[in-house]
Amino acid sequence: MAPGAAGDQTGSRSGSRSAITGTGSAAALAGTASGPLRPGEAEPLGPRILRVAWMAILLGFAIEALLLASAVAFGAYKGPRPFLADLAQKVTWSVIVCVGIAFGTAASKARPQVMGLLGLAAAPFAFQAARTIHKGMAQALSLAGGSIPFVSVALVAALKSLEYGALGWGVGWIGRRRGSLGAHVGAGLAIGLTFGLGLTLLTSQTPNGLAPLPELLAKGINEVLFPVGCSLALYAADALGKRLA
Repeated sequence: MAPGAAGDQTGSRSGSRSAITGTGSAAALAGTASGPLRPGEAEPLGPRILRVAWMAILLGFAIEALLLASAVAFGAYKGPRPFLADLAQKVTWSVIVCVGIAFGTAASKARPQVMGLLGLAAAPFAFQAARTIHKGMAQALSLAGGSIPFVSVALVAALKSLEYGALGWGVGWIGRRRGSLGAHVGAGLAIGLTFGLGLTLLTSQTPNGLAPLPELLAKGINEVLFPVGCSLALYAADALGKRLA
């Protein structure tokens, strides 16, 4: 065989091997880009926030369903319109607070501190937004506007800020240690009992003392169970994300 022909065949084989290798590398890169998350790889923040938002909406509906059942049981049911206004208030509150805390999960370092600060900042904003939504819904439905009697609105907002700052820190601390469902429930319940009982008594004051039992119970359910529900929403959104990955 002529030396030139042998060289051509060798070059052809080398070019074919290079083409195959290049094609394989491109396929490997494409598979890596579109494949599932590798262990330890952080999930994009957007899908996580969206899941928390949906969980928070469900939380608002669940709390309102409990309040509706309580009102029916105690004979305090006054028709659907007050509950529609309350539902709008609770969904607004839960979405803003839970999503606000969830943004802190993007922090790889100092996550408990970041989530605590976000809870501290989100709660007053959510409190005011929920009150505004409730007032607007009450006016649209021709309901008497509610208020917090004998208690400074700023005081309630400050207490809620501390409450959800503590919740954010607690959930962040548990999340860094891959805490279980029970740990999240325990953290939410501890925060709810610590702050919720006091807030219930503060916001249930009337000129004649405490509000009637049905109203007192409704406020207690709201204040104590919301931190539990928010903690569960954050846990469930994270667990669902890992299952879908």
